[in-house]
Amino acid sequence: MPTNHGAEDGQRGYGRGALEFTRVANLSDGLFAIALTLLVFTLDASAVSLDRTAGVLVDQPGPLIAFVLSFAVIASFWWTHHQFLASLDRLEPGLVLLNLALLGAVALVPFPTSLLGRDPTAVGAVVPYLALLSVVAVLHLLLLVRAQIVAAWRHPMPPASFRWLLAEWGASATVTLLGLAVAFILPVAGLAILLLTWPAEVFVGRWRPMTDQRRV
Repeated sequence: MPTNHGAEDGQRGYGRGALEFTRVANLSDGLFAIALTLLVFTLDASAVSLDRTAGVLVDQPGPLIAFVLSFAVIASFWWTHHQFLASLDRLEPGLVLLNLALLGAVALVPFPTSLLGRDPTAVGAVVPYLALLSVVAVLHLLLLVRAQIVAAWRHPMPPASFRWLLAEWGASATVTLLGLAVAFILPVAGLAILLLTWPAEVFVGRWRPMTDQRRV
């Protein structure tokens, strides 16, 4: 049993020095890595003509675009999640359950990616893809809120800093949800809107409180 920051009860959970905290972090990193790796199976080498150098670009444009987009999205989610865990002092049951839900959603990303690769202009491909990304974005927000409620941070987070961080992460979720709504009518436009998630975060990030130097 861990002797430092161990589980005193079901409410306190496990501190950074506990084996259980490390296991959750390792599970999270491992699942993100697997999800990134599985994206390669959305590409079909047998469908590529070897008679021309640019065969993969000509014969697999949809799957290749879907692969690059999903890789960038999952990598971005991993970076956000990595910063989040690095900012925590402890984990408790609520955070662990939300984290498992997040990992479950991330594990599903390769499936709608394969649908997107078949036809990135079809409603039946774009809507499930953006719906799943929206779920991941919302779960990140719930993790953030839960950590604030249970005061799980390594350093106390002032209300102004929390509101700013919530706005930054919320901007990404809002753009993704907007893309999902548009995708029901114009699938390609919905995907294009998804690309605005990163500029939206940068834009909101300009209003970070001057006294806050942390990056979650």
